[in-house]
Amino acid sequence: MAFSTYDVTILTAKGALESLANILHIGEKHPNANALLAARLADDMKPLTFQVHIVTVLSEIIVARLTGREKINYEDDLSSFAEMYQRIDQVLKALDEADKDEVNKRGEQSEMTAVFSIEKEMTGSALAHGVCIPNIFFHLSTAYAILRKEGVPLEKRDYLMPLLTKHLTL
Repeated sequence: MAFSTYDVTILTAKGALESLANILHIGEKHPNANALLAARLADDMKPLTFQVHIVTVLSEIIVARLTGREKINYEDDLSSFAEMYQRIDQVLKALDEADKDEVNKRGEQSEMTAVFSIEKEMTGSALAHGVCIPNIFFHLSTAYAILRKEGVPLEKRDYLMPLLTKHLTL
């Protein structure tokens, strides 16, 4: 069976959020857990809390665009693990509620879309695949790298298994 727009957008965003939650749970158990929230890879980069914020914002953009509802504008105000998990859960709930047929239909519909400082006619699928999904994985990887840099004992499987388990037939 071929992957549909729903499969490669909604399910991919869900997997990324589940991976993010998984690595955060491991980080939260680390002795310097509170310091992790403000940790960065480099001085000119955003902290861990921002990485979580932007992964949730981009996932929200996907679900809003592909279901035709108004986008929720989340503030960059996460300041605890509890708040990060709550935000992740809110967006996961929205992704879970997305109707597969509606997503597949709306994925092919074009509308004016602002990307960075450019406004362009774009399908929902193009927005998801060309902007949102690559950025979700950039910021998910950055969150993983921040946690590793700070000494959290993460393994590659901690990142990958939440993404992979849906595709395994056990």
